[in-house]
Amino acid sequence: MRIGNAASADELFDLVLEAAHEAVAYESASLMTVDAAGDALIVRASRPGRLVGTRVAVGTSISWQALERREPLIVEGPAPKELGTPYTKDVPFAICIPLLVAAKTQGVLNVNRQSHPGNDAIAYLRILGDQAAFAIERMELYGDLQHFTGQLLSQEEESRRRLARDLHDGLAPILVSAHAQLQSAGVENVQVGKATELLRRAIRETREILGTVRPATLDDLGLVAALSAAAREMADEAGWTLEEALDDPGPLSREAESTLYRVAVEALNNVKKHAAAHEVRLALLKNEETLEIDVGDDGHGFETEQWGEAGVRPGHFGLLGMRERVAFLGGLCKVQSKPGEGTTVRIVVPRERLR
Repeated sequence: MRIGNAASADELFDLVLEAAHEAVAYESASLMTVDAAGDALIVRASRPGRLVGTRVAVGTSISWQALERREPLIVEGPAPKELGTPYTKDVPFAICIPLLVAAKTQGVLNVNRQSHPGNDAIAYLRILGDQAAFAIERMELYGDLQHFTGQLLSQEEESRRRLARDLHDGLAPILVSAHAQLQSAGVENVQVGKATELLRRAIRETREILGTVRPATLDDLGLVAALSAAAREMADEAGWTLEEALDDPGPLSREAESTLYRVAVEALNNVKKHAAAHEVRLALLKNEETLEIDVGDDGHGFETEQWGEAGVRPGHFGLLGMRERVAFLGGLCKVQSKPGEGTTVRIVVPRERLR
């Protein structure tokens, strides 16, 4: 049964109705879930589909009776007028399967037929209902996790913005001013020379931290300019030949822009630290449905088969963080590499999640 592999709630509900039809060949069917307040059932999928979105108030249908009993309910003959739905008024058999997870009621699967489907078919519908309830519960938990992760990332991004602003407006200009004053003092001795060199290093490292935390170019000029600036700076430091192919990604939310920038820069940093590359390619490709970022190099490469179950190279936890960030956007982070043949990191994210 495929319902556990559904990528969205709508797909899950449709798969449940499809599986039910394969089992009992119904005339009509619907899947309803309990709303957040617990005082109504909402039709999430139906065949025919004209009832999707309909709200059924508590106690006004045989579906509610099945939920209250926490047992399948079979109504033989037309349902009582006050408890019927447009699909049960003229159907001899209405079967309502409550969707239960422990003490929690998720909803109801309703199947309407011209004849009794048999006990085996009803037993199958009960199993299908249990699986649907667990799948709905899992999807809700995943949604809660995504929401919580999004809040954490937003808070982290706000902290980064504050830190970048404080460094840019406070520490950085103080260091630059102190360095300039030492240079202009005209004092020639070893200690002053060492102090000047230390200040120069502090200025460079502060600028590197600024670039990592949140570069001004990301806020001022956008993702393409920020990625290009970061890649060119690393190319100058590492001696790469850099090839760029950067499409305009279109409108991006602040969180999506920051996430894409951060994972791409992390991939470039990994090349700088580990690959011993001579040529590096950075590409940002806008397709019809996805946005793709590729970071490729001609460096050492490695055997991805030696990675652990989490798909992370031993000692390289940066990739795990990249994958977690990309997953928050509903995307994938893939790595292709072989010894002596370089490495390509490919990030693919659905565009609908970037706005």
